[in-house]
Amino acid sequence: MKYSIIIFFLILSSILVCAQEKTIPDSIDYRRLLERIERLEAAAEEKKKEDELARLLEEADMLSDKQKSEDIDRSRKFYSGVRQQQGLNPNLSVLGDFFGSVSSANDELISEPGDRTHGNNGLFMRSLELSFVAPLDPFARGKAFLDITEERVSIEEAYMEILNLPLNMSIKGGVFFPEFGLLNRHHTHALPQFDRPRACVNYFGLDGFNGMGVAVNFLLPKILFADASSFDFSVININDNLSYSSDKSVNITYVGHWKNYYDISTSSYFEYALSAIAGRNDEIRETNTYIGSLGLHYKWQPPGTSKYKSFDWKTELYYGFNETPFGIVRSKGFYSLVHRKLNARMWIGGRIGYSEMPYDSDQHEWDYTINFDFWQSEFVFYRIQYQYNSRNVAYLPEAAGSYPSDHTVVIQFSWAMGPHKHEAY
Repeated sequence: MKYSIIIFFLILSSILVCAQEKTIPDSIDYRRLLERIERLEAAAEEKKKEDELARLLEEADMLSDKQKSEDIDRSRKFYSGVRQQQGLNPNLSVLGDFFGSVSSANDELISEPGDRTHGNNGLFMRSLELSFVAPLDPFARGKAFLDITEERVSIEEAYMEILNLPLNMSIKGGVFFPEFGLLNRHHTHALPQFDRPRACVNYFGLDGFNGMGVAVNFLLPKILFADASSFDFSVININDNLSYSSDKSVNITYVGHWKNYYDISTSSYFEYALSAIAGRNDEIRETNTYIGSLGLHYKWQPPGTSKYKSFDWKTELYYGFNETPFGIVRSKGFYSLVHRKLNARMWIGGRIGYSEMPYDSDQHEWDYTINFDFWQSEFVFYRIQYQYNSRNVAYLPEAAGSYPSDHTVVIQFSWAMGPHKHEAY
């Protein structure tokens, strides 16, 4: 029995030894695999740290190069003071204004372009305007506008403005449209209707009046509870105008313009302007013409939706005092117009006006206008306009024969290249 027990333990020990020898290799392979995985993870982590360090070094190099470049640019500007050449170029714009019109009156005074009509019963290029605008230095800016038609090339405006002078003053010198009334500063392509009201035309011609001269503008203290008040005084040479013409090369006129501005709300304002002009109408007889106007202007343009809706109303009253060889002629006229934006692209407008002839107040005309505008973009617009002119005009100083009444339909298309678009100028 004793030997049997010993033999049993010997056999059991042999079995355990064999089992241990069989499992040891598997345990060793497992440990080796774990060690290899740990080494790979450590290598990957080290590689990641090296990549992050390389990226940070690259960004530091880029920032260093940029700082060096900026330092070089600053040093060049500081020592030379020369701007890049394209920075010296003015803003250049080209504007084309074309139309076709049909009139019920088959009369040369209405069909042929002249002092009182742009033309009818045909297709016309009313104007091709070249615009050059640039700051001259921190204290002055220059503007030039050339007007090209089929018959001539003329200087519409060419002037320099000196800004921010003492007493809230600025000075303008050159050829320009002075401040007078509500529409004289508007270039023709920027009018709310195709043409100017007949009162403006009969006093000053189709395009208003301009000339070579000097103008001074003052921003005044607030007068009569206004939010802003201003006064302009111009001395200009006019020698080719319906009211002011002379055989001499120099015909000096004096123009004053006072305006008060009122904010009604965040979306609307009102302003009124008093204007007057005085000058010779005949240098030989030394007779003068005086014209005054009262302009009222209301505009509604709600913030945030001004792209889609607005309302603009202008009314102006004229009074003329004209010295002639036959005595003094007193004349009057007015117009009232509205311009309503229906949405982002469509406008509708209307106008009514009355004008007595400055040379004969017994002769007069009424004008009734309605227009529809489609703005393809801020650079291109199309307009269709109907106008009825009821005239009691027996003769015109510049032409023989009576000036007949007529119905007119105009289709206008206008385009612009550059920053000076069709905004009111």
